[in-house]
Amino acid sequence: MHACRHVPYYRKVLSDAGITNGNGIVRLDHFCQIPLLDKDTIRLRFGNLKSDVLDASHLHENTSGGSTGEPARFLQDKIYSEMSNAAKTLDDIWSGYSQGERKVILWGSERDMLVGRETLKTRLGRLLRNEIWLNSYRMSNETLRAYVEKINSFKPVQILAYVESIYELSKFIERENLSIYSPHAIMTSAGTLLPHMRQKIEKVFNTSVFNRYGSREVGDIACECNLHKGLHVSAPTHYLEILREDGTAADAGEIGEIVITLLTNYSMPLIRYRIGDMGMWAKEPCSCGRGWPVLAEVTGRVTDNFRSKDGTIIYGGYVRQLLYYRDWIRKYQIIQEDYNLISILIVASEQKQDLREYYARELGEIAEKIKIVMGDCRVEYVFVNDIAPAQSGKFRYTISKVA
Repeated sequence: MHACRHVPYYRKVLSDAGITNGNGIVRLDHFCQIPLLDKDTIRLRFGNLKSDVLDASHLHENTSGGSTGEPARFLQDKIYSEMSNAAKTLDDIWSGYSQGERKVILWGSERDMLVGRETLKTRLGRLLRNEIWLNSYRMSNETLRAYVEKINSFKPVQILAYVESIYELSKFIERENLSIYSPHAIMTSAGTLLPHMRQKIEKVFNTSVFNRYGSREVGDIACECNLHKGLHVSAPTHYLEILREDGTAADAGEIGEIVITLLTNYSMPLIRYRIGDMGMWAKEPCSCGRGWPVLAEVTGRVTDNFRSKDGTIIYGGYVRQLLYYRDWIRKYQIIQEDYNLISILIVASEQKQDLREYYARELGEIAEKIKIVMGDCRVEYVFVNDIAPAQSGKFRYTISKVA
């Protein structure tokens, strides 16, 4: 009703979808007829998506991460901020962390933060919250060693981290045979937590990993509880749909596109927003009894999945798992350049001149298994010294330029 009355874009869209009429009657049984909202529409219709009852003193402008293209701008208000903080606090409680306890935050990018150049207000806020921030955007061996020393001396109750960053830190600790303090929990976000990553992080830090799912546009959407049987969607703040390509609702256990309706931002309502991620519903509710909808997993970005020439979507996780548990591969990125060309960037864990020949059998095996799902295509291997993260600081294991 708020969107209909106060947002020009939705005044027409909701009427056309049969949700509202001249008397303002809401028909939620027509909800699935509301057109999906994407970043391009937000960029083009930004002015018409703003509420006409804005309180400028309580507004904040944010942007999407831009990992799949040009970032989009969003307005967020005080109610959204307070509810978002409440959701974070609840997630932390589930992991066994209470506000004010020691926390290390391995986070950030060039757009988010530059450790050492923060304002006095920022530094004071972190001191009062008992937080230490470690910049994850660039992590050399020297930096990683310093981070280990800081964690050991600070002894945090929780570590909050980018998935890829804490995974890289875990591999470094294991590789260098270092001792590391074991926090009560590690909360990961800003990326896809893959099974082998969770296994490595939990083994090295000797603690439990809690997976949290969120974004700049809509805040924290879902989080694991202590049973780790899926991510509980924050039902009071988000309405989540998982859709097939034809727009119908996906069944439990079926991968589809995640579409979010944010229930707390009155300054710029986002209704049926295509956040750009893929996921699936759990087949059973979590036995913890919390009762909120449960995501079995978030499988990655829409553009992390590949597409064959006949239009078939190939789940990126199938291709990723072909490179799991190969000790000689330290880091990788798989790129679908075209329908008939897959490039695989590899950072090897050892320096050898003849790596391609030494691992020819394994490379051939990977290529053959890719061709099983992709059809007739060429698989090229490129050995590199490093693979940089995206501008947002996040790392993408699979990228489809076709999707």
